[in-house]
Amino acid sequence: MTNKPRNKGTVGENEIVALLYEYGLEDAKRTSAGMESHDIWLGDITVEVKYRKRWTLFPWITKLRKVANGNKWVLFAIHGDRRSTVGKTVGRVAVFDADFAAELLMLWRHWQEKDTYL
Repeated sequence: MTNKPRNKGTVGENEIVALLYEYGLEDAKRTSAGMESHDIWLGDITVEVKYRKRWTLFPWITKLRKVANGNKWVLFAIHGDRRSTVGKTVGRVAVFDADFAAELLMLWRHWQEKDTYL
């Protein structure tokens, strides 16, 4: 007997791993099913993937912060029905801790400025 929600989660995790590979993060890999709120291994960054029609960000983030134990974390949320208008519009997004997001924005800006002068 297949577990439909688990299969959907696996599809979402594989999609995000493929996305990370596409951007050069070839060390990203799915973790074992027993890893609570840590779906993808990416070094010291805790990565969780949710593939759902209804999102409950606050409980997901609370649990993810606890599992990350002070480390950086990212939550990838994928709309569970991308055939619908809402699903097509929302698609997939990433949620970060605000400090981590600010750090990434700063690094992006410096990379852009460096690239401009080359």
